[in-house]
Amino acid sequence: MSKKKILQLCTLGVLLLAALIIAGDLTMFINPGGLLLVLGGTLAGVFLAFPTHTLAGLWNQLSEINKKRNLNQETLTKIFVHLARMQRTEGVRTLEAQAKRTGNIFLEMGVAMVVDEKPAQQIRERLEQEFDFMVSRREGQRAVLSLMGRLAPAFGLAGTMIGLIRMLHTISDPTEVAAGMSVALLTTFYGIMLANLVILPLERKLNEKNRAEAVEMSLITEGIMGLCTEENGAAMYARLNSFKFARTDEEIHFSGNWFNQIKGMVPQLRRSDNDS
Repeated sequence: MSKKKILQLCTLGVLLLAALIIAGDLTMFINPGGLLLVLGGTLAGVFLAFPTHTLAGLWNQLSEINKKRNLNQETLTKIFVHLARMQRTEGVRTLEAQAKRTGNIFLEMGVAMVVDEKPAQQIRERLEQEFDFMVSRREGQRAVLSLMGRLAPAFGLAGTMIGLIRMLHTISDPTEVAAGMSVALLTTFYGIMLANLVILPLERKLNEKNRAEAVEMSLITEGIMGLCTEENGAAMYARLNSFKFARTDEEIHFSGNWFNQIKGMVPQLRRSDNDS
């Protein structure tokens, strides 16, 4: 995790702690039973809804969300321009070793097929198939966080209802009513905070990470197509530099064929399909 991210989390934690201290005694915000109900219910819900491999994949994604860096457009353009020049000067066989230095498995797979001299259409279909597999995996992982974001407040409300029921059984003692109401509302507080402070921000961050990976894979696909037609360095630069994946307020959702959604953002991709 970067120093900037650690600083942001520490600042958020200090502000939250200060808000709780200003609100009163910290001990009145502690209810282990309510917290266990919210956490346990949320986790039980996702374990029932999703297979284990999807949950394991989500854990791996979250653990590496700040470690693995995607190759941006400028970096990929430089890589493919270099590969295009190597292909013309040193031959196609030299590309494989150079591709491995990037550490990008998708790029390595595409270059390996170029080296094997497979047909361009077959290479594109294989890369798009791998893209679809990635989207399917990421959709399942994102859906886990989406469900958790809905379950946490729901179980918080359920805990409040349980607390109110218990409180009504002791309504004969008026001194216990106020204390019982406070404890009952804590579970709703836990559910709202867990969903809006942890789960939903993580879902958004994961979606942005997946979007960047999708753009990366789309650019790599076009670069591989350029290698298939043995484009020179200038032509490769023009091909990849023409793509402008500008950030917009419209979020790309993981539904249907996401590759087609990327194509809708970049008209050049559709033009490339027609040329091939």
